Amino acid sequence: MKNGTQTRLKYLYPYIYGRGRSYEPSVQASQRLKWMDYVQEGHTARQAARHFDHPESTVRYWRSRYNPNDLRSLENKSTRPHTVRQCEVSWEIKQEVITCRKTHMSWGKVKLQKELTKGGIQVGQSRIQLIINRAGLKRAPIRRRRSKRKNRQHMYSVPPKVLMVPGGLIYMDTKHLYLPDGSKVYQFTSLDHATRVLMVRLYTRITSVCGRDFLTHVQQRFPHIRYVGTDNGSEFLGDLQKELDRQKIPHVFSSPRSPKQNPFVERVIRTIIDEVYLVRGQEYNRLTQQEVLDEYVHDYNYNRPHWSLDLRTPMEQFQLLESQPS
Repeated sequence: MKNGTQTRLKYLYPYIYGRGRSYEPSVQASQRLKWMDYVQEGHTARQAARHFDHPESTVRYWRSRYNPNDLRSLENKSTRPHTVRQCEVSWEIKQEVITCRKTHMSWGKVKLQKELTKGGIQVGQSRIQLIINRAGLKRAPIRRRRSKRKNRQHMYSVPPKVLMVPGGLIYMDTKHLYLPDGSKVYQFTSLDHATRVLMVRLYTRITSVCGRDFLTHVQQRFPHIRYVGTDNGSEFLGDLQKELDRQKIPHVFSSPRSPKQNPFVERVIRTIIDEVYLVRGQEYNRLTQQEVLDEYVHDYNYNRPHWSLDLRTPMEQFQLLESQPS
């Protein structure tokens, strides 16, 4: 083959290269034509397969189909089925389905089928959907505008001086528990950055109303909170956010899906797991479990020394900082 595929195409089908060309081989057909030219030069199908790095059976298949006077013989055959399923309902039923659809554009095929049954028309759901699709009456997908996340203040933006004041920054987080009575409860946990004072409360729901109630519980110990730091969970938005705005308490957040940015409260939750749930197990119901947690929180705040506090307890650290002049 002196000039390859282009020579064969140029001399056999000169009209292809004219302005009014009616057929242009696909990339696959042009490649197969190279195989055929190589075979016609005197090479075997096996040699062509090795030369072009294709299975020998493929080369033999296209050689058997190849017609030198018709390049379309090297094109892929259509995979369209010979018979296509047709809608086997009468014209009157189609019109009833279309009319019902236009009347109730927001209804699905199940509701449309029930509405048509009231009029004595029996038609399957798949048939209804087929008629709707062919009539061009499909519901357009609802394009919801993605609300932009508000510029939330990051937890790292809290001034260092505030971190050394009791109640300067209160961390909050939640953990879910499955109790032996079959109920699911949510443990709301708070930790003061300066004193490490811990507070825990169990709720049956994880909503912003519970978050607001937990804030009220924390303010019994820290009435003058300066910052509240949480993750981006919905339980820390809504009603809790409104309450913080009302009291003019800044709400700072960690980055989405970044628990490492809220390490203090994450670690104390792990401590509760290790020292309460893995040692004593879980109580039967929420009220009993809350009593056990209250006992542990009292021991944690008044008796348990902390390395980060020079082996002082959280309440000793709280009294030390409160006694210092501001």
